[in-house]
Amino acid sequence: MSHVTVVMVSGLGGDGRLFEPQRSLPWPILAVDWIEPLPRESLAAYAQRLAQRVKVAPPFFLGGVSMGGMIALEMSRWLHPEAVFLIASGRSRRAIAPLWRLLARAVGLVPLSFAPAAAALVRAFSPAGGELNSEQRKFCWQMANATPPSFVRWGCGAAATWEGIDLPRVPVHHIHGDCDRIMPVSRVNPDRVVHGGGHMINLTHADQVNAYLTDRIAAHLDRTTG
Repeated sequence: MSHVTVVMVSGLGGDGRLFEPQRSLPWPILAVDWIEPLPRESLAAYAQRLAQRVKVAPPFFLGGVSMGGMIALEMSRWLHPEAVFLIASGRSRRAIAPLWRLLARAVGLVPLSFAPAAAALVRAFSPAGGELNSEQRKFCWQMANATPPSFVRWGCGAAATWEGIDLPRVPVHHIHGDCDRIMPVSRVNPDRVVHGGGHMINLTHADQVNAYLTDRIAAHLDRTTG
């Protein structure tokens, strides 16, 4: 099983460091680096370009956290992974709570000169930080502060207007927290619910997320090699 790779896309305001808790999995993690979005580029078009940057040999699995899961679904059209993992994510913009979707859409429409202020507003009022301990909160702030405001502006607008994928061509495995306020569990249909988990379950409930990933990947490999 060591030749399997797990390709992961972080959420908005994050980077490859977000998946440090998942590096204890039996398979290597390949964290996808962001690329600069084009003006008014859709999430689907961005995902297609991002997929072209991923060089990985099969078999591999693809996944993502929050907006990263949305992008992973779109990337699966071009990369053909064994399966896609959604972690605190959704299959369309409708997974996002209406108030946050409205705010995200508004941020996506602000002039570029206002992007730094808009990005700071999103970071300051995001409920995700409330579920983290002090060390995790500092870690996430470091990633968020390293994210260009123009990228936050683009990502908010792209996620808030994403039509989504109803019938992906590959299996989709979804784990979600029942206390997620950005993408409420009532707006998605996960396979596994993490009780007490918010929007950052890959950090706050890493043991449960890792166990789920390991179980699903191992089961898939057993079916394909048995």
